[in-house]
Amino acid sequence: MIEIRGTTTLVGLLGWPTSHSLSPPMQNAGFAALGLDWAYVPLPTPPELLAEAVRGLGAMGFAGANVTIPHKQAVVGLCDELDDVARAAGSVNTLVFDDGRVLGASTDGDAVTAQIDAQGRSALVLGGGGSALAAVEALERAGAEVTMAIRREPGWPPSPEGYDVLVNATPVKEELIVAPHRSMQVVDLAYLRDGRETALVAAARRCGCESVVDGLDVLLFQGAAAFERWTGLAAPLDAMRDALHAH
Repeated sequence: MIEIRGTTTLVGLLGWPTSHSLSPPMQNAGFAALGLDWAYVPLPTPPELLAEAVRGLGAMGFAGANVTIPHKQAVVGLCDELDDVARAAGSVNTLVFDDGRVLGASTDGDAVTAQIDAQGRSALVLGGGGSALAAVEALERAGAEVTMAIRREPGWPPSPEGYDVLVNATPVKEELIVAPHRSMQVVDLAYLRDGRETALVAAARRCGCESVVDGLDVLLFQGAAAFERWTGLAAPLDAMRDALHAH
């Protein structure tokens, strides 16, 4: 049970909705493991109230926030400063509130490339939102040649032929958009809260893909990077991973 006192430092999750997210139990497990008087709370925020919400969090003394669907691109214009990755991607998933300023960062892309070998690879990224933009930026920075395929555009769904990295950055979980082949490295940013494999992860494991990274692994790595930005401390990965799988 998380106890919030007058001394507790707060961080939260800006999204619409937020009920699907496992970030709160993961981050709160991290705070508890280090004995920090911190708490992470869901902050369901409709798009038309995003600007007011960001200003309000700073005014109320929040240390920071994560940003999820559908706000990762819209929040860019609400930041006073962007790190190099967020600026290049045009996407923000982590906010730090610092003495009245809103600092924006992106940890999504590095959570993808940290778990695969992208150098010299040809990558197909599914999706056109903030997570997809962050993945594209990180893959290109890691030395991959990247194609982004966006839903509702001609040619959807794309063919997997000629690609050896496949990244799903759409919210689609139980439908297989693109069938992976054996020589692929596969990363799915989506995850099912009940722990079942997404359709893409299940297909990738069935066909024996070179490597398979599921959405919980991506969530853990991007969340750990955000944790370190807020607290200035190394994230307790084991505690955070255990919390994800427990939920």
